[in-house]
Amino acid sequence: MDIKIVDVTRKNFNLIPRPADKRFNCQECFYWIGKKDGRLNQALQKKRWLAKKEKIYGSLAKILLWGKRGKPVGFAQFGPINEFETAKMFYQDRLNTPRGGVKPRGGHATLRGWCITCVAIQSAYRGKGLAKRLVRHILRDLKQRGVRKVDVYSLRHASSLNQVPVGPVEFWQKLDFEIVLEDPKRVIMRKKL
Repeated sequence: MDIKIVDVTRKNFNLIPRPADKRFNCQECFYWIGKKDGRLNQALQKKRWLAKKEKIYGSLAKILLWGKRGKPVGFAQFGPINEFETAKMFYQDRLNTPRGGVKPRGGHATLRGWCITCVAIQSAYRGKGLAKRLVRHILRDLKQRGVRKVDVYSLRHASSLNQVPVGPVEFWQKLDFEIVLEDPKRVIMRKKL
């Protein structure tokens, strides 16, 4: 299996593949980032956002290229939790919820640390271990940057993998992530590096 994992840059931004659900486009997605300017097209805006953050943190996204021709078939986005508005709200909602609405396990919600917000592999390339390779590559990269813990936000129940931009709970458990907080829909999972 010939694969290559590369940082997303201004030059290769357009290679970011679409996820399995064609209604969405990772190049234009601001679900986690939360800020967008209605005057610019979303792809250009996200490209600029990633370039700006790269100057501060290093790359916050990777593309998985498949085969000798380097076909883009996977994408992942990650970064400091404080850079993702939706992630911050996700924690704030849980931190401010009465104890009966949240089940803490082995830790607590925190805005410090880093997170992986999206991992997408095109449907035809699933089942080949590509998502695990992409995540392991990201974890090694983050450890070299001095990151000590990484969180992910998985859905407890989804009718298809296309509904889970970061993968099911079981996927992350196989990569030694542990459940930190859960509610009926979402689960915050964490891995210490």
